[in-house]
Amino acid sequence: MKCIRAFLIFLCINLFFVSELLAKEFYTKEDLKRIFLKEIKNKLFWVKGKIYLEDFRVEPANFKIPSKAKLKLKFFGRPRIGSNVAIGEFYSGNKRIGIVRIWAYVEAKAKVVVANKFIINKAILTKDDIRLEEKKLSQLPQGVIFDINEVLGKQIKMSVSPGRVLLKNYIGEPPLIRRGEVVLIVARNKYLVVKAKGVALQDGYLNQKIKVKNIASKKVVVGKVISPKEVEVVF
Repeated sequence: MKCIRAFLIFLCINLFFVSELLAKEFYTKEDLKRIFLKEIKNKLFWVKGKIYLEDFRVEPANFKIPSKAKLKLKFFGRPRIGSNVAIGEFYSGNKRIGIVRIWAYVEAKAKVVVANKFIINKAILTKDDIRLEEKKLSQLPQGVIFDINEVLGKQIKMSVSPGRVLLKNYIGEPPLIRRGEVVLIVARNKYLVVKAKGVALQDGYLNQKIKVKNIASKKVVVGKVISPKEVEVVF
């Protein structure tokens, strides 16, 4: 009985080493997966986050190609996050000795900026308003934001709910002058410059014309925003 058990153990060990030797002599599915992933990462170098394969298939499944053969991958279309199809061609010298079809679903996870709470339209974004959250990039639209510093101090163009992914087109520069702020009205012509305090009746961006009320005269004038505290009026 002991002899039979020892023989079976010896046989299993030998089969294991034989299979290992055979695996080294021929390409395996895992070899192709590793090579494919490396190639995808090189081609999608601009993608933020961790790139990985959610699914990977090879046809025919029972391919048998010597590991010394050189593999060339040819993609159908541009490599991308999502579904990818490629042809793997194996060469010995200049002679093609085999071909396989590869299908892979490429995914990437990255931390993107999301709303930390409900944010009202035209709010100036602070650290309390936003956070980073890991998301699958294949499920997100174009224009996601990866860096919190890109949005801090900026103005949001719409109200958003907690957890919503912020996009670049949601964000804009805040106005230089906000409605109700005290500003300096600078009235000038070719020979004279007159300054007076006023109150902005509208939000204003650089070089935009807004209405301003002169505090002393109560007169409403239209001037161009030239700085965070100045509106220029030409007379």
